[in-house]
Amino acid sequence: MHMMFLFIVIFYSIINSILATNYSCNTASSCGCSTVSTVITSRIIGGEDAGDHTWNWIVSFQSNGDHRCGATLLTSEYAVTAAHCTVALLPLMPNLTIVAGINDLSDSSNTAVQQRSIINMFTHPNYIAGRYVNDIAILQFAPLNIASDFNIGFICLPQSYQDPFQTGDNLIAIGWGVTSTAPGAAVSDSLQQVTVQAFSSTSADCERTGISNATVQFCAGVSGGGKDTCQGDSGGPLMAFVDNTWVLAGITSSGQGCAQAGYPGIYTRVK
Repeated sequence: MHMMFLFIVIFYSIINSILATNYSCNTASSCGCSTVSTVITSRIIGGEDAGDHTWNWIVSFQSNGDHRCGATLLTSEYAVTAAHCTVALLPLMPNLTIVAGINDLSDSSNTAVQQRSIINMFTHPNYIAGRYVNDIAILQFAPLNIASDFNIGFICLPQSYQDPFQTGDNLIAIGWGVTSTAPGAAVSDSLQQVTVQAFSSTSADCERTGISNATVQFCAGVSGGGKDTCQGDSGGPLMAFVDNTWVLAGITSSGQGCAQAGYPGIYTRVK
């Protein structure tokens, strides 16, 4: 019995090490590297809890204290999100905030958490509602404290006019969106992470999803479904690991349902 248990433990450890991907970033970089290395276990269906201080540039975009969308820190006072988030939340401007430095939105004991009121929102002037074309916006807020105790970091941006990925590459999405497609599902308190792959914009799956403009949009997902972003993840980052730093490849935008086979998600290009 003891030998069987030992065998199971060893076997599980080997399988886990094979299926888990460890990303060690360049700690000397001014962007795209958080406090700890990133470990992503691809055996988890859908997504998994992100490790503490793994993604220090993700912030929760909230109205009246409720999570509505994700956003990604570019500097201590600017974050990028989705235009459909800013358009929908504009009527609630006096009650809009970002919350930074946290993984668990329900953790009221975390003294490193910083909250800032939104000062301005800059929505892309050519955003097309319904088609999610140019689905990108900038949030402005009072500067965050970036001392090491506050676990704040910034994402790297890709080189101008160049995607930081190729078709088939692994990309990482993060967010606090719903983890179930059941009606009335609540957003997650715990930050989630998931690995998806970039699709060709001319693939049947991507075209079936309803991509409108491949110049400013692209598709990412898993061919067989089961892994995807969903409601509440909008505006959050889709990231590529380039030269040992995390680069903002896309912004979570839209899709047909969530995690359905043959229907990858649609993301706004960042380049």
